Amino acid sequence: MAKATDSKGKTLAAAAKLFRQQGYHGTALHDILAAGGSPRGSLYFHFPGGKEEIGETALTLAGEAVRKAIAGAAETSEDAETFLIRIARSMAADLETSDFKEGCPIATTALETAAQSDVLGAATRNAFQKWEAEIKKGLERFGRPADDAEVIATAALSQLEGALLLARTYRSLEPMHRAEKAIRLLLREA
Repeated sequence: MAKATDSKGKTLAAAAKLFRQQGYHGTALHDILAAGGSPRGSLYFHFPGGKEEIGETALTLAGEAVRKAIAGAAETSEDAETFLIRIARSMAADLETSDFKEGCPIATTALETAAQSDVLGAATRNAFQKWEAEIKKGLERFGRPADDAEVIATAALSQLEGALLLARTYRSLEPMHRAEKAIRLLLREA
């Protein structure tokens, strides 16, 4: 997510990072304010809906940043395998750069809130659906039929999300390396 200079942007950037690291329920409003350096009054001015509104907006922005990264990977790749491996390596690099503290920007919050909050559940579903659609679009760009591209997109995203969880838990990139191998096998079999 881009660096924000305004109070609202700083709050959202801080919230997205904290939700990614410690989840929605593990992040208090005062944590968001402290990390964003925003005054308390700005919180209620910009987000009258409170923490849930911050969560929805931060998830939407984080989801869009990943969607754009997926589209960029498609634009700069020469084939479907390079495209999907580029996504996997970008995710692995982000995880390693954060010292295994930041996995998927959506998953932690999705797992803990999707069944409890219609608003946050919709935001996380929307993000994942857009990623899946963007991967499908990229695969179609490389000649995969729409039906195959849809199945591969779901399988690849599932593989990468699971590998991110394992890599973060194990504090090792080995699951991401195995996910790359699985994606290559998937593409050959499809």
